[in-house]
Amino acid sequence: VSTQSTGERVKNMTKKLMEERHKAEDRIADLEKQCEEMKLKLEEVENEKAQLIKNCDEKDEEVENITAENAEETKRISQLEIEIENNMRVIDSNKNELHNLEQEKKHKEEKHAELEVKLKEFIEECMEMSEDV
Repeated sequence: VSTQSTGERVKNMTKKLMEERHKAEDRIADLEKQCEEMKLKLEEVENEKAQLIKNCDEKDEEVENITAENAEETKRISQLEIEIENNMRVIDSNKNELHNLEQEKKHKEEKHAELEVKLKEFIEECMEMSEDV
């Protein structure tokens, strides 16, 4: 049988309960503090997430713009390639025409030389005939 009186036991139990209550209140305060810290951290993470999404959206827009520019450049390059091919055809045609004209000129110069020789011969014949007369 316990030698403590009921009053002392109640007092001891009350003291223990108060200690437990104090510990519980401290624990609750710690948990509330942790909860607030987590809320702040969550807010930071959400802000960072929002910034990353914004950055991604900006990059997506930048990629779309670059893609559109590339498509325009590709189209322009294709048109330039077609122009170059056409110009090369014109150059080839002009080379052929120049070659033909040079051949024609050469032929005419040869014909001219032949005619000059014949003219000289004719003049000489005429001179000889006039001397004979």
